[in-house]
Amino acid sequence: MKTDDNLKKNFSAEAMASIRYSAYAEIAEKDGYRQIAKLFRTMSEVEKVHAINTLKISGEIGNTSENLTSAIDSKTYEFTQWYPTLIEQADLDARPIASTTFQGAADTSKTHVVLLTEALENIGRNKETDYWVCNVCGYVNPGDMPVSCKICGASREKFVQID
Repeated sequence: MKTDDNLKKNFSAEAMASIRYSAYAEIAEKDGYRQIAKLFRTMSEVEKVHAINTLKISGEIGNTSENLTSAIDSKTYEFTQWYPTLIEQADLDARPIASTTFQGAADTSKTHVVLLTEALENIGRNKETDYWVCNVCGYVNPGDMPVSCKICGASREKFVQID
């Protein structure tokens, strides 16, 4: 059905716009334009609402077990198939920064699968824990704030705690 294809396309477009506006907000904030940063964060949230509404309509959201399984499958695909292809092409194109970025994303995806699998295996009896995200590579450290990133070596100042 064409509507199903359009839902997938719309979700991708809305999700990308949300992230793009979030990135624009960071730049505006760094440039000292607080009001513009706030506007971009607002637009990012709007696009996120649109993306989530589209995802709900498409039927791609299930119960928590189904969502964990979907996330595990998606992350596994990323590090076994998606990123290796991107890394290979970046290497062929002599784009080492892109290759390094893709490799870091692949490496963090592997650690994400571990966290998601643990959550699925312990559903209903998950222990309360804090999560710290490295803003350089996306590594997630459960528990206490790390001294440095296990993937990229970034210092602890690069980590943000997620509520």
